[in-house]
Amino acid sequence: MRKATPIKTRLALPLLLMFAPLSAGCESIALMPRPSIDARDTPKIITATVNGVDANLREVYLRTEKNQHYVVNYDDGTRVMDRTKEYAANRLRAGDLVRVEVRHGDGRRLYAERIVLEGAGTPEASAIRTVEGTVERVLQERGILELRVLSGDLLTIYVPESSSAATKNRFNRIREGDHVRIEGERLSENRMELLAFL
Repeated sequence: MRKATPIKTRLALPLLLMFAPLSAGCESIALMPRPSIDARDTPKIITATVNGVDANLREVYLRTEKNQHYVVNYDDGTRVMDRTKEYAANRLRAGDLVRVEVRHGDGRRLYAERIVLEGAGTPEASAIRTVEGTVERVLQERGILELRVLSGDLLTIYVPESSSAATKNRFNRIREGDHVRIEGERLSENRMELLAFL
């Protein structure tokens, strides 16, 4: 006489057969390659006005029409194209309008792949400068800070009353010894009016 198969066993076999392909599929999903979180963005183009060039740090400071600020690094091989001529990036001047093809490097830095000069700067535009240095004195009640820049010169920076709330808040947090980078309008040889903290 044939022994009857218990009900539990009869139910378990079809269920096991049903879930076997699913478990195999889960293993396949787990082993699929994932996109790398270190993948860099593809090169993009920035069209902007040159605020300044630091030949020692090999940096070009850019500002777009939407008032976005970029610091772009360059090297000895980076060339500036001006119609049929080309020259080194350190010959760019404040006020020049450029189109820069950039790539992302280590530490979220931007590097210039190619720079095309769209228009030369005007004397008015070249009054805009980007400087950086160490704060030597802060006169908050007068809206003034004194900045020792990398060249060794001491600049007096005026913070206008019309500055944005964010700019005023940043100014109020600055202390002697802080290292800052700013954009400002040149008033005289050693005086500037603050436009933005960078």
